[in-house]
Amino acid sequence: MKKTKQPNVKLNGIEYLLLSIQSNPGKSQRWHLRRKYMYQHGVEDYHKGGSGAGYFRSPSYRDVLWIDRSNEDGTTQARYNCSRSVNSVFRNISSISVYPHYCYAYRSACSQMHLTSAGWDRANRARKKIGLSQKPHPM
Repeated sequence: MKKTKQPNVKLNGIEYLLLSIQSNPGKSQRWHLRRKYMYQHGVEDYHKGGSGAGYFRSPSYRDVLWIDRSNEDGTTQARYNCSRSVNSVFRNISSISVYPHYCYAYRSACSQMHLTSAGWDRANRARKKIGLSQKPHPM
């Protein structure tokens, strides 16, 4: 039998991301997307992990299959300017152009992706699909 570099069973993008997050919890979205791109295309991602970001924005997957735990303690926040914010200081619409520094919000500086229990179960199904043993849920 001749060995090949390509696996006999091909995972789709969501299955690969689930396996990647299961094997490497706490890594950033961009880190997982770079690995997915290399798996699918065999070359490094020209956009450095920007391709396929819709997986992490989609309400079908985010907070259903995986969650971002980067800001659970509230200490790893980065300030950024925005047009509307939950925690912004708006006086009136004319103050936005005069005092643009009043318009701010906070978000995490770097994401830390972890699987939910539904994501963990689906990742174990993907592991079974390619012939790997299932991992027990850490909870």
